[in-house]
Amino acid sequence: MKNKVRIYVDGGNRLTKVMEEAKKPFNFPTIISEPGMELDYGTSFDLFDLQVESPKVDFDHMLVEIFKDGESLGKKLVGKAAENKGVLIRDRNRYEKKYNDEVIKFCILSGIASNFVKYEKNHQAVDITINQPLVEYVSNKKAFSNHHGETLKGNVKVLYYNTNNTSEVIKEVVFDIESVTFCPEAIATFFHYSVNENGTVKDEYMENKKTIVFDIGSGQINVAAFDGLKTVGVNTFEKGMLDCYEKVSMMLFNNYREKLDRKPYTYDIDNMIRFNDKILKVKKGESIDVQKIVDTVFDGFAYELSKDFREFVKTKFIGNCDQAIFCGGGSELLFDYLNNYLGNDFYCVKTDTAEYHNIIGSMYYRMYKDAVNNF
Repeated sequence: MKNKVRIYVDGGNRLTKVMEEAKKPFNFPTIISEPGMELDYGTSFDLFDLQVESPKVDFDHMLVEIFKDGESLGKKLVGKAAENKGVLIRDRNRYEKKYNDEVIKFCILSGIASNFVKYEKNHQAVDITINQPLVEYVSNKKAFSNHHGETLKGNVKVLYYNTNNTSEVIKEVVFDIESVTFCPEAIATFFHYSVNENGTVKDEYMENKKTIVFDIGSGQINVAAFDGLKTVGVNTFEKGMLDCYEKVSMMLFNNYREKLDRKPYTYDIDNMIRFNDKILKVKKGESIDVQKIVDTVFDGFAYELSKDFREFVKTKFIGNCDQAIFCGGGSELLFDYLNNYLGNDFYCVKTDTAEYHNIIGSMYYRMYKDAVNNF
């Protein structure tokens, strides 16, 4: 068994992202599932097309089976269009506890395995750090949260199948999860800003700099307040981008019912906004430009969030703060709208690492903890 490898995981609803801390820890994460791209599930067979070489793992078309401590967790399709097809990562109940979510667990394990396949590693000892929703971390306390990490520990075997011959195993990866650490969302992003690459705290954050982190997710929004490096308040709002998508979907269905066979799913709306320039393709080759609808919904949602933000800052800092950091997948879409309502009174910034802010932040969090423990 080789030295323990650190893996950083964002086990969110929308994407499962995995980053390995190798010799160059800032050689950025590997995307395991990327929506907005079509996936051929291998339904077209040519019996006369003989393969000279054994097939390799195609990370655009993955069919995997996971065995955890010898017990199969099932055989599932994953890949760039998993979310687009609603096959694996799908709309989740926001009130479900993510630490006990079987779909997210499957994504985490397959994401780790796929990283090892890409780097041609096998039989690794693994130390994983998982971003956990802030409300779960606070309500369950650290000891209770870590108890659920025990269910991830153990031996994992992942089999990759030929999508054109689903009984043919083309790759096998085995690893042992020996350590699990939880790092709360929003707090992880703060460490990305406040800690240097050697694990030391930046000078400006040693001088009682007042910071608010607003993490806009799919089903909920985590917010945390920091005075210097000290956490002085946290909160979670049970609303998120799925509320926007549902409202956009309903408005589309009400206004264009004659052109739509059904009300668009939330992942249809998400992909349309992020990848298709807010153009919805409908039947008979027609398209609907939904720019105005999206702008109206996003603007209204940002206005409501700006009121929540101001109230939170008021209760924690009696007025203003030095820096407002907006992160999460929702911040990529809402930042301009939010800045319109908050920019005159607050210094608003958005992370430059897009949806990777939490897992990169959790890496800084572990680096900081290592530096403190080794001091």
